[in-house]
Amino acid sequence: MQTQFIKKMNKTEAGFHLLMLLSLADGNLKESESDVVIDFLNDHFKDDVDLIKEQAFLRALPATEHENHFTETAEHFYTISSADERHTITRFAMEVVMADESMQQHENKLIQKLFDCWDIE
Repeated sequence: MQTQFIKKMNKTEAGFHLLMLLSLADGNLKESESDVVIDFLNDHFKDDVDLIKEQAFLRALPATEHENHFTETAEHFYTISSADERHTITRFAMEVVMADESMQQHENKLIQKLFDCWDIE
C-alpha cells in the first residue's frame, strides 16, 4: 500500500528515489553518484524536485525499509510514466549498478524487482 508521500511524488522525485536506492544498494554512496543521478534526471524529466527534502528523506529511511520503499516507488512511477520514460530509467539504472563493473546481489534483486514491476523482459 502506497503512502500519501509516495502518491504525491512526481516523475523526477520518484526517479530520484529509485536511482538513489539502487546507488545505495551496494552499501555505499558517493556524492559523485548523486550528482550523476541529478544530472540524468534534469536531462530527461522536467518536474520540480526539492533535492534537500528528498535526500533528507532517503537518509532518514531505515535500511530495513529501502526495499519496500523502492517497490512502492516503482509501482507509483509506473502509474505516472510512459513506457519510454520507464525504459529510460531502466537503461540508466543498469548503468548506475554497473558503474563499478560488478552487480552485487542486492543491486540485482532491486533491478529484478524494477523489471518485474514494470513488466520488462
